[in-house]
Amino acid sequence: MSGLLQRIYSSFIRKKRTMATVSNLIKDLPKGPLDAYRRHATFDWKSFKLALEGEARVLYQNKLWEIVRTNSVFQRQTGLTLDQLRRRVNTQMRVLHENGIDPTQNQHDFSCLFQYDGSLIIKIGITYGMVPSTLLALGTEQHYDLLGEFGSGNYTCCFALTEISHGTNAKGIRTTATYDVATKSFIFQTPDFEAAKCWVGGLGKCATHAIVFTRLITPDRIDRGLHAFVVPIRDPDTHLPFPGVTVGDLGEKLALNGIDNGFVMFNNYSVPRKCLLNRTADVTEDGQYIHTIKDERKRFGSSLGALSSGRVTITVMCAQYMSLALTIAIRYCAVRKQFGPTENNELPVIEYQTQQLRILPHLASTYAIKIFSNVFSHIMLEFNQNRLLGDGQSANAELGVEIHALSSATKALCSWTARDAIQDCRESCGGHGYLQMSRLGDLRAENDANCTYEGENNVLIQQASNWLLSQWINVMNGRPVPSPLGSASFLVNAQQILNKKFNRTTIQDTLLPENLLQDFEWLVCYYLKKTYLCVQDLKSKGMSDFEIRNDSQAFSARTLSLVYGEHALMLYFIRCLQDSKWKANEREVLRKVCSLYGAVTLEKRLGDLYGSGYASPNSNVDNFLRAGIVMLCKDLVNEAVALVDALAPPDFVLNSALGMSDGEVYKHMKEWIFKDKENLERPSWWKEIRAKL
Repeated sequence: MSGLLQRIYSSFIRKKRTMATVSNLIKDLPKGPLDAYRRHATFDWKSFKLALEGEARVLYQNKLWEIVRTNSVFQRQTGLTLDQLRRRVNTQMRVLHENGIDPTQNQHDFSCLFQYDGSLIIKIGITYGMVPSTLLALGTEQHYDLLGEFGSGNYTCCFALTEISHGTNAKGIRTTATYDVATKSFIFQTPDFEAAKCWVGGLGKCATHAIVFTRLITPDRIDRGLHAFVVPIRDPDTHLPFPGVTVGDLGEKLALNGIDNGFVMFNNYSVPRKCLLNRTADVTEDGQYIHTIKDERKRFGSSLGALSSGRVTITVMCAQYMSLALTIAIRYCAVRKQFGPTENNELPVIEYQTQQLRILPHLASTYAIKIFSNVFSHIMLEFNQNRLLGDGQSANAELGVEIHALSSATKALCSWTARDAIQDCRESCGGHGYLQMSRLGDLRAENDANCTYEGENNVLIQQASNWLLSQWINVMNGRPVPSPLGSASFLVNAQQILNKKFNRTTIQDTLLPENLLQDFEWLVCYYLKKTYLCVQDLKSKGMSDFEIRNDSQAFSARTLSLVYGEHALMLYFIRCLQDSKWKANEREVLRKVCSLYGAVTLEKRLGDLYGSGYASPNSNVDNFLRAGIVMLCKDLVNEAVALVDALAPPDFVLNSALGMSDGEVYKHMKEWIFKDKENLERPSWWKEIRAKL
């Protein structure tokens, strides 16, 4: 057989095998009003989904969704009390464990459970993710026996950092653990209610132990700063708090009420010396304080990276919430008809330009965040594994610092992007989007927490700008820019980048992903230099370090962190486009989505592009970007339904009358309304309606 024929035959076999795999793994969607858009798509959504997720992840998701579909404890219920919600999540966790679902083995694949219920997976993430990763990162062999106890469910542990009066400013925490030589124990003390540990997920009703961050005081009365302890809270035999411990629940929240967020206070409470997580520092039996990792840079960098897991996970959560919201909005808008060229020819509202520009850029952001978070979460997992094995400590320290900076920037960027996307999806569904049956209100409330926990966004992004400023000093001094992830490696060429000007002459050139990435590189360099000069100016005026940090935020450091995050999302999107797994038609539609993300994001920075001189008044960059955005949105209208089909979970998980895969919006709305008999009944207080005033 000739080489050409061999290649043709091999291609045929691969295609046939792929089609068989797709058919076996991914079910067809029901016929209905959405078929017209599905037929017009230039790619097969099932093949696209398989390439996007990978076969192993699709298999895992199928297994997970089958458990959710068939087990009664996962059936949707309304009107549950707070106590019933907490009990329900606890039961669901047990059922998943009994069915062989181990989130520690498939951490990223497991994240699809956010699409079912944020409460459930957040609590699982704390119990089986944050707690063991912190124990492994900060503890030593003397703590590892607890991992088995937590994994079996014999004990339950939570993560306690925040206090009532201090959260983001962890250095302001006031709970103390003072070492007592006589008893060889630490004495925990909460000075007042303002120092109570709070917002501790899993503590309100369930946890027997907590990883508690306190100020460590040695016998010489020296405050050694913040340290972590694994602390018994409740007696496992009675589930009552130990003497000296006051523990309780914070009560109902705006959303995520399946999580029992709690508080704890200590009154002269004694715990054994071995409760200190002593990987980086320890206290000897006679009260001597010692650093177990001598190199402060390695200790600091490694710890920063290890504690970034929560922020990395939030980027994954944002992608999942946005996938749901965009699925609901796009399917609804492809069915909902209003107006048209004639009175008898109404069009789906997705055909209108204003509606396209309202939701399709958010679809592009969803893909950008999903692609980025997929890779970033794997990087985080490998980092933690390498840290545990002790491989490449110096490289791991550099990587840890970059993970900390990048997770600080992207956690804020992604949660704010998701907030705006969900709100626009709600509005794009009109009045029906305001109904509980749309689910958009629940998604909005659940995502809202992402803007606050794991570091309040406006404060958190300062961590990224601080790291970037240190890189600018390296650039000016001709030193290397340590960036193992490549998120800032382009800064070595910052001076050359800043000398560049916008020189594209067509819409097509402007929209090329590689060209858009160059624009982002320029913006990061521009804001980095601008922020540095702002800091130097404030320093020359004799301001303190605190005043300098505070007064360099607006329009400088804050924006620097956000454009750094936007550049990272664009960079990872382009890397994904270059993967050989994509078919030509799949890569083409994904390229348009990537270009749309970049163009929409840059369009918001037109003032900087013009005002800084990067784009001359005659460059036409505003028209190129805006005309390009309109053109891309129009091109993607026929692709949009298939693009959300690739993101969407099964209908029983999506749980939205407006977003079901068959597109029968009005049929499902009627079913939703009529299934609640109270909607059709006379109120018990009907006589009061006509009572005379």
